[in-house]
Amino acid sequence: MKRLVKLACWIIFGVVISAFLFVVTASFFGWHFDVVPTKSMQPAFSPGGMVVTRPAELKDIKVGDAILFQEPATGGFVCHRVIDIEEIDSQLFFQTKGDANEYPDSDPVSSQKFIGKTISYIPNVGKIAYLSRLHETAIIFMGRKISIAFLFIIVIGMIIVGLESNNIGEWIFTPHVKRRQELLKKRKQKRKRRWR
Repeated sequence: MKRLVKLACWIIFGVVISAFLFVVTASFFGWHFDVVPTKSMQPAFSPGGMVVTRPAELKDIKVGDAILFQEPATGGFVCHRVIDIEEIDSQLFFQTKGDANEYPDSDPVSSQKFIGKTISYIPNVGKIAYLSRLHETAIIFMGRKISIAFLFIIVIGMIIVGLESNNIGEWIFTPHVKRRQELLKKRKQKRKRRWR
Protein backbone atom coordinates (compact mmCIF):
# COMPACT_ATOMS: atom_id res chain seq x y z
CA MET A 1 0.00 0.00 0.00
CA LYS A 2 2.83 2.39 0.91
CA ARG A 3 4.49 1.72 -2.43
CA LEU A 4 1.29 2.58 -4.29
CA VAL A 5 0.93 5.83 -2.33
CA LYS A 6 4.57 6.70 -3.02
CA LEU A 7 4.18 5.87 -6.72
CA ALA A 8 1.06 8.05 -6.88
CA CYS A 9 2.97 10.93 -5.22
CA TRP A 10 5.78 10.59 -7.75
CA ILE A 11 3.32 10.56 -10.66
CA ILE A 12 1.58 13.68 -9.31
CA PHE A 13 4.98 15.29 -8.77
CA GLY A 14 6.04 14.52 -12.35
CA VAL A 15 2.78 15.79 -13.84
CA VAL A 16 2.87 19.02 -11.78
CA ILE A 17 6.50 19.75 -12.62
CA SER A 18 5.98 18.95 -16.32
CA ALA A 19 2.86 21.14 -16.48
CA PHE A 20 4.60 23.96 -14.62
CA LEU A 21 7.65 23.89 -16.91
CA PHE A 22 5.47 23.70 -20.02
CA VAL A 23 3.27 26.64 -18.95
CA VAL A 24 6.21 28.84 -17.94
CA THR A 25 8.19 28.05 -21.12
CA ALA A 26 5.18 28.34 -23.44
CA SER A 27 4.13 31.67 -21.87
CA PHE A 28 7.42 33.21 -22.95
CA PHE A 29 6.64 32.16 -26.54
CA GLY A 30 3.26 33.88 -26.56
CA TRP A 31 0.99 31.06 -25.38
CA HIS A 32 -1.94 31.98 -23.10
CA PHE A 33 -3.61 29.95 -20.36
CA ASP A 34 -6.86 31.63 -19.31
CA VAL A 35 -9.71 30.66 -17.00
CA VAL A 36 -13.12 30.93 -18.72
CA PRO A 37 -15.10 33.59 -16.79
CA THR A 38 -18.49 33.64 -18.61
CA LYS A 39 -21.03 31.37 -20.31
CA SER A 40 -20.69 33.04 -23.73
CA MET A 41 -18.95 30.00 -25.28
CA GLN A 42 -21.10 27.23 -23.82
CA PRO A 43 -21.34 24.33 -24.45
CA ALA A 44 -17.82 24.27 -25.95
CA PHE A 45 -16.15 26.18 -23.09
CA SER A 46 -17.84 26.34 -19.68
CA PRO A 47 -17.00 28.75 -16.84
CA GLY A 48 -14.27 27.42 -14.59
CA GLY A 49 -12.41 25.61 -17.36
CA MET A 50 -9.16 26.75 -18.92
CA VAL A 51 -8.54 27.59 -22.57
CA VAL A 52 -5.07 27.14 -24.08
CA THR A 53 -4.18 29.54 -26.89
CA ARG A 54 -1.09 29.48 -29.09
CA PRO A 55 0.26 32.16 -31.44
CA ALA A 56 -0.93 31.74 -35.03
CA GLU A 57 -0.68 33.46 -38.40
CA LEU A 58 -3.77 35.43 -39.40
CA LYS A 59 -3.88 33.59 -42.76
CA ASP A 60 -4.16 30.24 -40.93
CA ILE A 61 -7.40 31.20 -39.15
CA LYS A 62 -10.58 29.76 -40.68
CA VAL A 63 -14.30 30.24 -40.07
CA GLY A 64 -15.24 28.04 -37.10
CA ASP A 65 -11.92 28.50 -35.23
CA ALA A 66 -12.00 29.86 -31.68
CA ILE A 67 -9.58 32.75 -31.25
CA LEU A 68 -8.33 34.86 -28.36
CA PHE A 69 -8.34 38.62 -28.85
CA GLN A 70 -8.15 41.84 -26.87
CA GLU A 71 -11.44 43.68 -26.45
CA PRO A 72 -11.06 47.28 -27.71
CA ALA A 73 -13.23 48.83 -24.98
CA THR A 74 -11.86 47.13 -21.85
CA GLY A 75 -8.51 45.71 -22.99
CA GLY A 76 -9.51 42.33 -21.52
CA PHE A 77 -9.01 39.00 -23.29
CA VAL A 78 -12.00 37.37 -25.02
CA CYS A 79 -12.24 33.91 -26.58
CA HIS A 80 -14.98 33.72 -29.24
CA ARG A 81 -15.53 31.84 -32.50
CA VAL A 82 -14.82 33.25 -35.97
CA ILE A 83 -18.03 33.39 -38.04
CA ASP A 84 -16.76 35.50 -40.96
CA ILE A 85 -13.47 36.77 -42.42
CA GLU A 86 -13.10 39.99 -44.42
CA GLU A 87 -10.10 41.46 -46.20
CA ILE A 88 -9.98 45.27 -46.30
CA ASP A 89 -6.94 47.03 -47.80
CA SER A 90 -4.92 43.80 -47.63
CA GLN A 91 -5.71 43.46 -43.92
CA LEU A 92 -7.75 40.61 -42.43
CA PHE A 93 -10.64 41.25 -40.03
CA PHE A 94 -12.48 38.52 -38.11
CA GLN A 95 -16.15 38.76 -37.21
CA THR A 96 -16.58 36.82 -33.96
CA LYS A 97 -19.44 35.56 -31.83
CA GLY A 98 -19.82 33.62 -28.62
CA ASP A 99 -21.49 30.23 -29.24
CA ALA A 100 -24.16 31.01 -26.63
CA ASN A 101 -24.63 34.65 -27.66
CA GLU A 102 -27.56 35.70 -29.82
CA TYR A 103 -25.68 38.38 -31.74
CA PRO A 104 -22.12 38.71 -33.14
CA ASP A 105 -19.57 40.91 -31.40
CA SER A 106 -19.96 44.57 -32.33
CA ASP A 107 -16.35 45.16 -33.44
CA PRO A 108 -14.44 42.96 -35.91
CA VAL A 109 -11.08 41.70 -34.65
CA SER A 110 -8.12 43.36 -36.35
CA SER A 111 -4.54 42.09 -36.51
CA GLN A 112 -3.62 44.51 -33.68
CA LYS A 113 -6.13 42.92 -31.31
CA PHE A 114 -5.61 39.29 -32.39
CA ILE A 115 -3.71 37.16 -29.81
CA GLY A 116 -3.85 33.61 -31.14
CA LYS A 117 -5.82 30.45 -31.91
CA THR A 118 -7.43 28.56 -29.05
CA ILE A 119 -6.38 24.94 -29.42
CA SER A 120 -7.49 23.24 -26.24
CA TYR A 121 -9.98 23.42 -23.38
CA ILE A 122 -9.40 21.80 -19.98
CA PRO A 123 -12.64 21.56 -17.96
CA ASN A 124 -12.85 22.43 -14.25
CA VAL A 125 -9.15 23.31 -13.84
CA GLY A 126 -9.90 26.84 -12.73
CA LYS A 127 -13.27 26.21 -11.05
CA ILE A 128 -12.07 26.96 -7.50
CA ALA A 129 -10.42 30.14 -8.71
CA TYR A 130 -13.52 31.02 -10.76
CA LEU A 131 -15.85 30.63 -7.81
CA SER A 132 -13.71 32.91 -5.69
CA ARG A 133 -13.34 35.43 -8.60
CA LEU A 134 -9.55 35.14 -8.46
CA HIS A 135 -9.37 35.02 -12.26
CA GLU A 136 -10.43 38.68 -12.43
CA THR A 137 -7.31 39.83 -10.59
CA ALA A 138 -3.92 39.83 -12.29
CA ILE A 139 -0.41 40.64 -11.12
CA ILE A 140 2.70 41.55 -13.11
CA PHE A 141 5.35 38.82 -13.05
CA MET A 142 8.54 39.21 -15.12
CA GLY A 143 6.83 41.78 -17.33
CA ARG A 144 3.74 39.64 -18.00
CA LYS A 145 0.22 39.78 -16.56
CA ILE A 146 -0.57 36.52 -14.77
CA SER A 147 -3.95 35.82 -13.17
CA ILE A 148 -4.02 34.95 -9.49
CA ALA A 149 -6.09 31.91 -10.51
CA PHE A 150 -3.11 30.53 -12.41
CA LEU A 151 -0.76 31.26 -9.50
CA PHE A 152 -3.19 29.52 -7.14
CA ILE A 153 -2.98 26.33 -9.22
CA ILE A 154 0.83 26.56 -9.30
CA VAL A 155 1.04 27.04 -5.51
CA ILE A 156 -0.98 23.86 -4.92
CA GLY A 157 1.42 21.99 -7.19
CA MET A 158 4.47 23.41 -5.42
CA ILE A 159 3.05 22.39 -2.01
CA ILE A 160 2.89 18.80 -3.25
CA VAL A 161 6.46 19.13 -4.50
CA GLY A 162 7.56 20.60 -1.15
CA LEU A 163 6.07 17.71 0.79
CA GLU A 164 8.12 15.25 -1.24
CA SER A 165 11.25 17.40 -1.60
CA ASN A 166 13.11 15.75 1.30
CA ASN A 167 12.72 12.28 -0.22
CA ILE A 168 13.61 13.63 -3.67
CA GLY A 169 16.77 15.29 -2.31
CA GLU A 170 17.87 12.09 -0.59
CA TRP A 171 17.33 10.03 -3.74
CA ILE A 172 19.30 12.51 -5.88
CA PHE A 173 22.21 13.41 -3.58
CA THR A 174 22.58 10.39 -1.28
CA PRO A 175 20.99 7.40 -3.04
CA HIS A 176 23.22 4.88 -1.23
CA VAL A 177 22.04 6.17 2.19
CA LYS A 178 18.41 5.96 1.12
CA ARG A 179 18.86 2.40 -0.17
CA ARG A 180 20.61 1.37 3.04
CA GLN A 181 17.77 2.81 5.14
CA GLU A 182 15.24 0.84 3.09
CA LEU A 183 17.28 -2.39 3.47
CA LEU A 184 17.47 -1.91 7.26
CA LYS A 185 13.74 -1.26 7.38
CA LYS A 186 13.03 -4.48 5.45
CA ARG A 187 15.31 -6.49 7.80
CA LYS A 188 13.48 -5.14 10.85
CA GLN A 189 10.15 -6.12 9.31
CA LYS A 190 11.43 -9.65 8.60
CA ARG A 191 12.65 -10.01 12.21
CA LYS A 192 9.28 -8.91 13.54
CA ARG A 193 7.56 -11.53 11.38
CA ARG A 194 9.90 -14.26 12.66
CA TRP A 195 9.21 -13.37 16.30
CA ARG A 196 5.48 -13.62 15.64
